[in-house]
Amino acid sequence: MLKAEVTTVVPANARPIPQQCRVAVIWIDWYAYHLARFQGLLNNVDLAGRVAGIEMVGGVGVHAGLKFREEIPAAMPVETLFPAANWREAKGFRLAMTLWKRLDRLSPEVVLVPGYYTLAGVAAALWAKAKRRRTVLMTESTGHDHQRVWWKEAFKSALIRGLFDWAVAGGAPHRRYLERLGFPAGRIARFYDVVDNDFFRERSQALRNCYTSKDFDLPERYFLYVGRLAEEKNVAGLLNAYLQYRKYGGDWSLVFVGDGPQHQELRATADASRFASDIHFEGLRGTPDLPQYYAFAGCFVLPSTREPWGLVANEAMACGLPVILSQRCGCMEDLLRERENGFSFDPSQLNDLAARLSGMSRLSPEARTAMGHRSLEIIARFSPEAWASEIAMIAGAPAR
Repeated sequence: MLKAEVTTVVPANARPIPQQCRVAVIWIDWYAYHLARFQGLLNNVDLAGRVAGIEMVGGVGVHAGLKFREEIPAAMPVETLFPAANWREAKGFRLAMTLWKRLDRLSPEVVLVPGYYTLAGVAAALWAKAKRRRTVLMTESTGHDHQRVWWKEAFKSALIRGLFDWAVAGGAPHRRYLERLGFPAGRIARFYDVVDNDFFRERSQALRNCYTSKDFDLPERYFLYVGRLAEEKNVAGLLNAYLQYRKYGGDWSLVFVGDGPQHQELRATADASRFASDIHFEGLRGTPDLPQYYAFAGCFVLPSTREPWGLVANEAMACGLPVILSQRCGCMEDLLRERENGFSFDPSQLNDLAARLSGMSRLSPEARTAMGHRSLEIIARFSPEAWASEIAMIAGAPAR
């Protein structure tokens, strides 16, 4: 049973949550990248002082059993509606009504809504429509995330066109999907999928300047994966491709950072191989700890068979790493320049990934460093400042 209704995370001596605001942004539970996006809004000169954040739950979010929520800084004007609840407990009519009442008190001009697949998200959009305020859909869906059924797509098209005035999407495939659903191209903003580039770049460089991989009990040369150890991430495929890479003479190690339902299965496969000592499972790590893994990696790999975007690729690129990305990653089209900052591969082909691992490890250190520099150039466009500028543009745009 849900015990609390609305609890602020902002103490009395911190920045007050605006009683009336220009922009209200809603997410289910706030991860590090949500904080980065929100800080971008707070720093924007056109929005400063008139932005409020709403977090639906303070417990475990949409990924059952794994809590990725970050502590929200006291100075951030953010409220948590149900701070002690998990997402599976909080879904439903009561959460939607609580959110509606909070929007009533804030009375924002613009409401940023995290999707259309929850009752609370629909309620937020309906509130804005009822009050004649501007609604913005935040989305990272692509046409190939799931198997699409025509009648569901028709309903979705009518729903988003009826509920939302604007959308903000991650990149090119996300824009195409919205346009396929009939959403006006001229009302689709960019740069939804961003992280705190400055933090990752500066922290990883500082670590490289002062330490080596051995100081963190890491191998000298390794491929890195960061994320959930789950079926859709294709981590078993990565492990099998790595074992094939080693069988044919490769000598880099493999480091997994994360946890999930396939952890034990992966560890058993690794332990049964003759390369077990070169396969490292580092467990779930918070954002402050991630730069030490990025800093000393030779390359980052994201092998997913289903990945709406893949923000860990942003993090790796902000740390100056070359990347190997599955063609099913939503970020691949926007973040990867083939052979300039990495390689793509077909996640259904084990040999394809093994060949990419081999090709990357055979490059000279100078060539990989050049790829890493190209990653930094590409990811610089995808920043919290760029996202905030898009939202400020929407907030100031003429009403539809």
